[in-house]
Amino acid sequence: MDKLLPLLGGDESVGGAGAVGAGGLRRHAGHTGPDGSDGSDGSDGYGGYDPSAGPVLALRPGRLTRFDRGWSLQVPAGELAGLAAGPEAARSLRARRGFLHGSGHNRALAELLRLRPEEFGRVGQLALGAESIRIRGGLVELVRPESIDGFQRLALLAQAAARSGLPHLAGSTVRLEVFTSPEREHVRRLHDIADLYLNPATAQDCLRRCPELRRLAEEFEREGWLPRFSMADVTRALACLSTAPTPYLPQLVSTDSGLDALWADITSPHYAALIHPRVHPLGVLRALEARRTARQALAEIPKAARTGPGRLLDDAPDLICWAACRHLPLHQLHDERTTTKWDRLIDQELPAWTVSAAYDYIGRYRRAEPEHSAGAADRTGFGLWLQLAGMSPGPAPAR
Repeated sequence: MDKLLPLLGGDESVGGAGAVGAGGLRRHAGHTGPDGSDGSDGSDGYGGYDPSAGPVLALRPGRLTRFDRGWSLQVPAGELAGLAAGPEAARSLRARRGFLHGSGHNRALAELLRLRPEEFGRVGQLALGAESIRIRGGLVELVRPESIDGFQRLALLAQAAARSGLPHLAGSTVRLEVFTSPEREHVRRLHDIADLYLNPATAQDCLRRCPELRRLAEEFEREGWLPRFSMADVTRALACLSTAPTPYLPQLVSTDSGLDALWADITSPHYAALIHPRVHPLGVLRALEARRTARQALAEIPKAARTGPGRLLDDAPDLICWAACRHLPLHQLHDERTTTKWDRLIDQELPAWTVSAAYDYIGRYRRAEPEHSAGAADRTGFGLWLQLAGMSPGPAPAR
């Protein structure tokens, strides 16, 4: 079991710490630089170091816990600000990679540090190695610290301190684990192996947090239905039957990148237009069947009609599906008590509506883009979809 260690009194060392500075990152006593000085840049704890000098990092953790493999600390962020300062910090700390200036993740964290430094350490933790560790009352001293995992965040702390000063980091704490020899090499290998098999989060992972989808899954299960369709199919089908006046949503989700953009923010109004408290399993099944039927009707149009402007059918099929589905009573999609014969409309009427919309939109495309309709025009862009949809009549009255 982990042991919570008090920070008052006592003097415990692991492996022997040698000479120790009085706070922050300092060089061993007796070391001099080429000019005869002690090599200090006058910014104790704030300027990187030379490993051959035998540095010591002194920390004042608010919490210190010993576990079977090492130590767990929670320390003020400012006390780590000097660890990764300087151009040689990655080499000195044996970091796996140097600082990634162009990383989107680093840019986001840098902005967080600038605006809300107190939030910086709330997620994740750092892993450091050290030749040895010594506990002196309220000080924890690491001899020759190394970065096992988290160098990017250490470098961001150094940059934030250099830019705004250490007071800017007041109130920000960071969690870290410290491992001493020989455990540090073992942990380093484990981190390196784990990095090779990271499972990055995807936009679809955000859907697991959607309460409406959880409710929908429970209702499917309660009704005894075993859905065999993907979330991509569900999203695209609901977009084709959206009550929105423009084809923005079907155009957005027609590509994988568009799906990701929609799923990445389940609080957006576009997402809420498709997944909302009124969504019912029966409405989802109606939408899926309607899109499948319309796409099948498009597939049966002869190949001869798919040349020139007819290539619109292959490049933007959901535009045609959206237009055809405007004839359905869209406001009743999720109404399980409606008397509308949805099966009859989808099976018997929708194929003809789809074929009619297909030829109508081919003609609209020929008139809208006469110089491009036979060539390599962008038939997937929203500008064209909106232009063609703006020429079409509004949806039929609700039945």
